[in-house]
Amino acid sequence: MGLQSATAQLGMLPGNPPRFDTERFIVVPLRPEKVRELLEVLLCDPPLAEQLPWLADKSADGARSEALLASLQCAAGTAIVWGIVERARSACIGVVIARHSLEGVDVEVLCASQFFGQGVADEAGEPPMAWLGDAIEVTLAP
Repeated sequence: MGLQSATAQLGMLPGNPPRFDTERFIVVPLRPEKVRELLEVLLCDPPLAEQLPWLADKSADGARSEALLASLQCAAGTAIVWGIVERARSACIGVVIARHSLEGVDVEVLCASQFFGQGVADEAGEPPMAWLGDAIEVTLAP
């Protein structure tokens, strides 16, 4: 199969996103206030922040602004954020973010830097991506 891009119609993302259970993680949908709270902490992780080109202001103020924006997008139905809870520690170590972009729906997996290189993005990101693929109208671009 050749390289293709997938786009979805702009508008609201599907409501009532499910919880996903993987071998190491529980991927649970977050309410807007929890999105803000978690991202305010996560985006202050310098090694993670350095990898995010959309996070122009790498300061605590920049993290707070982006966290607020994500929570407002969730409340408006234009973004979905799932928390990634590591089963072994019962601790939230990251998020899966699905939001509209000019190209369609972008899905990003962000995790605390101490979990880099441990397969978090693949394991925690795949179930939400598969669900989104089934739940929204996707058109393959030629």
